[in-house]
Amino acid sequence: MNSGETKLFLGILVAAVVLASVAIYPAIVAARNTPATIEKIRDPVKAKVTRADLFPKGAWHKGDPKAPYLIVEFADYQCPMCATAVDEVKNVLAQHKDKVCYVFHGIQIQASHATALLLAQAAEAAGEQGKFWEMHEALFKNQGRFRGLPDVDAIDEVMRIARQLKLDMMKFSADLRRDAVLKRQERSGKIAIEADVNVTPSFFVVTPDNQTLKLASLKELVVWATKPGNIK
Repeated sequence: MNSGETKLFLGILVAAVVLASVAIYPAIVAARNTPATIEKIRDPVKAKVTRADLFPKGAWHKGDPKAPYLIVEFADYQCPMCATAVDEVKNVLAQHKDKVCYVFHGIQIQASHATALLLAQAAEAAGEQGKFWEMHEALFKNQGRFRGLPDVDAIDEVMRIARQLKLDMMKFSADLRRDAVLKRQERSGKIAIEADVNVTPSFFVVTPDNQTLKLASLKELVVWATKPGNIK
């Protein structure tokens, strides 16, 4: 992009990110005092954490959508523990290949994570070219490069990663601003609010008998998934 195009692009994109943040972030922060624990949701329908609530049509997932167990992660691309979760989740999926479907939702959990929504949108935009998971992993791998970056530099870094992934750059740039892409990311934020997510990474497990568990840390997910008998 030349300097004029960059400024125009930045203005449009930052406006979209700010609007999404204003709408979603305060509601997430309001519930941050809840202590971390494995919680069995008594009424998943009322709490809006059923399989259908957590896994809407078009959500990014790995594994068979009809697998008996559903693991859903809410993560912030600027959260260090979320970066650690990438390999841990891979291990869980590898150990239970045919029994688990994994769903990912990218959100912003802290105001200081000013680039989190941009990065979530970048993953969504890469998904338009079939490379959501490649962008997803690259963003976490390069997480430190975004710390404290001004908006213009953060976009430049996103573009650098997109080029490394050999994306069609004109399409990627356009998709970052596409209404459908923004709405998918906003949907993830709204689902997080309804599910009372107040920390990242947070995980939900829906079992074959439609019970929903809330696991508010990566450690809890690993302990639960590796305990004999939990995944049958």
